Amino acid sequence: MLTDYDLPPALEADLVALGQCLLAGTAPPTALVAACVARLDGLPAAQVVTASVRIRNALCCFYYPRNPEQDRRRICGVLATMPMLAQVLILHRDGHVREAALNALVTVPRSPFMLAALAMRLNDWAGPVRTAAAWCAGRLFAQVAPDVAVAMGLALRAGWQDWMRWAPAQAACMDQLFARPAVRVQLVARFATACDGALAVTLRSFLRTPLLDAALPMLAAMARQAGVRATALQVLLWGQARWKTGTRREWVNKSLGLDRPVPELARRDVRQPVDRNALIAMALQDRSALVRRTALRALAQCWRDFPGLATILPALEADPSPTVQRWAGYLRPERESGL
Repeated sequence: MLTDYDLPPALEADLVALGQCLLAGTAPPTALVAACVARLDGLPAAQVVTASVRIRNALCCFYYPRNPEQDRRRICGVLATMPMLAQVLILHRDGHVREAALNALVTVPRSPFMLAALAMRLNDWAGPVRTAAAWCAGRLFAQVAPDVAVAMGLALRAGWQDWMRWAPAQAACMDQLFARPAVRVQLVARFATACDGALAVTLRSFLRTPLLDAALPMLAAMARQAGVRATALQVLLWGQARWKTGTRREWVNKSLGLDRPVPELARRDVRQPVDRNALIAMALQDRSALVRRTALRALAQCWRDFPGLATILPALEADPSPTVQRWAGYLRPERESGL
């Protein structure tokens, strides 16, 4: 049972009334459709999956499929006379209605929720709907306001990367949306200035493609959230972006039947020219222990080439973070054994 999100009562009532009009084959009042669209625009994009189920159920709560073909023709007939209905009907339970709504949709999504709802149709379980969604996205995505696209992308945490149904042609629509220069600039700015949410996780998802590679040095130095700085620093120092693709079971003790879940990771090489030593030196002065630990892990691999290591070790060994102290203690015997 879906319990993590319920529609606002006013929206649910409007959707039920709208569904009754559609089933009767009568055009609903323009004010009713406008109210539904306005309330849909106010829904959180992060809840688009569960909210879509609630919306579908509210729209079709009086739908008893005695003659589905006749009901479908009736609804599509109303849609033909009132194109503004397309914004709601892309969430209808009937795939033929969703396809017709996508073909009729001419309104650019004005909110992160409606943009997410359109993006979901690219991964629809019905092939013709996915095709219609790609054609619709090709028309409308170029006109979406950059702040709406960025808000949707952060709300979904780039989760569309894991969608399975769509073909490369549909997947490319999302890449083109975020490749727009204005969208990319605002996306980088949000990663740099926002301090709420799991931005580091979202950044790792976006780094599956080279979209944000050029911004990594700036994010490593200036991002407000420590997790973002640490993620950007790690990618630059290791020259590799990594993200979770699933989990597998790993034996702890096979004779006792003990195992544990282990994340499965995918990787992509990142070739971004940086001064490695300068980057580590900057990160060792960071106010966050997470960033300092990330720098020390890299320094453990290249300490022989790092100038002035002896002068910074005492400060690191006195660091407030016990983990930073342990890494600094590890570096001292390594340094002394190499002398």
